[in-house]
Amino acid sequence: MLNSSIKYDYGFMAADKVGKFGFKKAELLKLASQLKLFNQKLKQEKDKPELSFRKLPYDKKNLKQVLKLAKKIQGRFDNLVVVGIGGSDLGARAIYQALTGSFASLLPKKWRVMKIYFCGNTTDPQPLADLLKVIDLRKTIFYVVSKSGETVEPLSCFLFLRKKVISKVGYKKHQEHFIVTTELKDNSLLEIAKKEGYKILPHFTGSGRFSILSVNSLLPAACAGLDIRQLLAGAKVMDGLSKSNNYQNNLPFLFAALQYLAYKNRKQNISVIMPYAYSLRDFAFWARQHLGESLNKKYNLAKKIVNIGISYIAALGPTDQHSQIQLYIEGPNNKIITFIKVERLFFDLKIPEYRNSEIAYLGRHKFSKILNIEQRATAVSLMKNKRPNGTIILPILDEYYLGQLFFFFELATLYLGKFLQVNVFDQPGVEQSKRYMYGLLGKKGYEKYKNEINKF
Repeated sequence: MLNSSIKYDYGFMAADKVGKFGFKKAELLKLASQLKLFNQKLKQEKDKPELSFRKLPYDKKNLKQVLKLAKKIQGRFDNLVVVGIGGSDLGARAIYQALTGSFASLLPKKWRVMKIYFCGNTTDPQPLADLLKVIDLRKTIFYVVSKSGETVEPLSCFLFLRKKVISKVGYKKHQEHFIVTTELKDNSLLEIAKKEGYKILPHFTGSGRFSILSVNSLLPAACAGLDIRQLLAGAKVMDGLSKSNNYQNNLPFLFAALQYLAYKNRKQNISVIMPYAYSLRDFAFWARQHLGESLNKKYNLAKKIVNIGISYIAALGPTDQHSQIQLYIEGPNNKIITFIKVERLFFDLKIPEYRNSEIAYLGRHKFSKILNIEQRATAVSLMKNKRPNGTIILPILDEYYLGQLFFFFELATLYLGKFLQVNVFDQPGVEQSKRYMYGLLGKKGYEKYKNEINKF
């Protein structure tokens, strides 16, 4: 396994397979000529705060601190609840679901070192009420993550949970039940954490969307008993591939180049991320947010209005064969599809025989075989209908290859940002609605936004 990597099969994106809707080799080679220049520039910029995510796989000090803290938490609590939204939630959620299964939080404690739950990604009170039905507050620690320390959704849930915990264990003991990760700048969450004596872990200094391998996600993963060393080892392998100036070896660049060609030359402005692995469904949501917020911008780097970007859709195979494939095959040819396939499952089942029936052909097949056949059949059907699609292939789904997969998309985002000439680290479109919300909620200093929105 050492240094082996995931693969990217892009044959069904080529013009010889899908005609005018696919790329020509000359187009790809033209973009590939920019790879060396891109890598040189990224090397020159390596010390910029926004690129610090590339150092996370190599941060031994952070790894040691996370493992030490996780061991302490495991010895004291049965449950950890991540309270966050966006980059403070989706990464940790995707790792946990990918590597522990769909119902890990329902299993007896002997099956898992700690059970991990998630809340704070909505102000709908129902998920919070549901959480309180299944956890014992006395045996639960809450990990509150907010880069700005001002985000309404996790702060609302945190304030509610804080009061609940105090009522259960008393004010003096409640501080043991909270850990906070936020920027070490003046913000509401940091102020409360200092006042109450909560343990504070500094937030990763770069963009929250690129924080997947920081304490944000590593702490919950370590508490669940997952091997975070292997997550980081996988990311290192992908980082090494990205330093190659050979476009065929540099998988993140290759993916980015094909996405850009589809967008720029063939007006395919919708990109579907479709894992054929149930455990990766939350990964697709992480990828959707990561790519969507990073690449869709009003202004380019020259401050010119361009309203540029690619719309990313999260889908799941084979589930969405029965809900979206009709759209992809016969709808507007403005989409490219990226499948994610796992070659070998850790756990498999065989279908029993049922003879003398129309469904006898299913007997004695393994579920994994059917799953991969469905993915192949869908890919070929799309290709036959001139719909470009590629497949990312993981030998198995474990910490090592999952670490590669996350870093693959993070690095591909960097290259796509270079092609599109946009800042992949900001999100100005998100901030306007926040200001209106603060105004309507009565936050001090946002009165003008309340007056402005009330005109409509």
